Amino acid sequence: MAGPEKHRNLKMKRLRLPKPRSYTKEAVELSAKLLEINPESYTAWNYRKLAVEHYLNLPDCNPDSIKSVLDDELRVVENALRQNFKSYGAWHHRKWVLSKGNSSIDNELRLLDKFQKADSRNFHAWNYRRFIAESMKRSKQDELKYTEDMIYTNFSNYSAWHNRSVLLSALFEKKAEGFLSKEKVLPEEYEFIHQAIFTDPDDQSGWFYHLWLLDQTVTTDSPLLASSWPGHGSDVLLVGDRRYNGSAFSPFSALHSDSGSFPIVLYFNQPVGGVNSSTVTVECGFNKNEDLLWKPLSASNSQTARVWVAHLKVPSSDLHSTVEVSVGHTKGIISTRGFEYSHPSMLSFKVHVQPMERDSSQVSVAESISLREENFKVYGKQSEESIIDSFDQLIIKNGHETTASNWRFEALAKEIECFRELLSLVDCKIGKLTLARLLKAYDAMSYPFANKLVHSEEVLE
Repeated sequence: MAGPEKHRNLKMKRLRLPKPRSYTKEAVELSAKLLEINPESYTAWNYRKLAVEHYLNLPDCNPDSIKSVLDDELRVVENALRQNFKSYGAWHHRKWVLSKGNSSIDNELRLLDKFQKADSRNFHAWNYRRFIAESMKRSKQDELKYTEDMIYTNFSNYSAWHNRSVLLSALFEKKAEGFLSKEKVLPEEYEFIHQAIFTDPDDQSGWFYHLWLLDQTVTTDSPLLASSWPGHGSDVLLVGDRRYNGSAFSPFSALHSDSGSFPIVLYFNQPVGGVNSSTVTVECGFNKNEDLLWKPLSASNSQTARVWVAHLKVPSSDLHSTVEVSVGHTKGIISTRGFEYSHPSMLSFKVHVQPMERDSSQVSVAESISLREENFKVYGKQSEESIIDSFDQLIIKNGHETTASNWRFEALAKEIECFRELLSLVDCKIGKLTLARLLKAYDAMSYPFANKLVHSEEVLE
């Protein structure tokens, strides 16, 4: 009987069976045959889930019968996968069965090896492998070795490269032994990916992994100060009335305040905690640093946030004063991932206080200030690495970042030379794009210390 006709007949038989909540042996067997022909029948998979729950909840159910029911389900899934091992429904159902906790998972890796030998790039199998490895508490180092073996079997294996990036990300985050420093791991990964790229420059699998490596190289783990209000070098005029005596073309930004205070806002590139009068000091002639209370702006009332605010009180009399804000000179600011803020910096601005005018006959309307995004001082370019490296308007202890970034500069420089060599041998569009990314990344990191962005000029040529 032809496949489509057999499929139709099985569906018709299934429809003639007693309606839902009928889990007879005949009905369950028909659903299994249907799934062997069409593993994408989500109705059949859902029916089998209900049938399994029905049998597991029978009064005479015992450990042996539970194991028998679940083992039968695993066999049904395996038969369906042999028909189509890219079936979403089949892989999902297999996870569901194993989640019941009464089946052995020791056989799962052996089964996966068979399927991955048939199609080593099947991302369903790779996703399932991550699930099994996690369930077995198999070490990520062992899985990393497995991906390496699979990649050497076939460089054009996007799923294996992707799995490698997932594993390395987890190892970096957990600071596992041997993966405490990207400085030692990433150069070896660059050498590994070069083998794939130089073997077949037109295959995109390796290029995507190289792009991930580049992101890991230029992105710092430690939190960065992205912007602030008031901005460094700005002048703020605090007025006691919404109108003030002065020119409409005043160089000052005017802020109306009934409370006699104004906010200092710090914006970090990731949520941080530990922002207080010890880790952030504010020096001025009219307020004590220890009196400042820093509060996180968080919708969940968390003690970590990207945005932190403190209100600086000012006297009601005429005042012209410089305010200096030092961030991170004392340790204690830590990201939610456990990385310390390691880029001590300082910003300063001037505050001018004008008391409330009694005679409003010669006043003009002041420009009002709101804490909208466009009114923040953004430091440098938009990439995370350049945020800290292009603080040309801030006073930063450069030793912290330049020392830590030496290996980043060296890694990018080696990659630039490597791809210049590649492009001298072959004409490769994605190679040219990658070289442009490398050149721009190198200039972004060099910006505060270089007089000329030479690589950016090369990109424009």
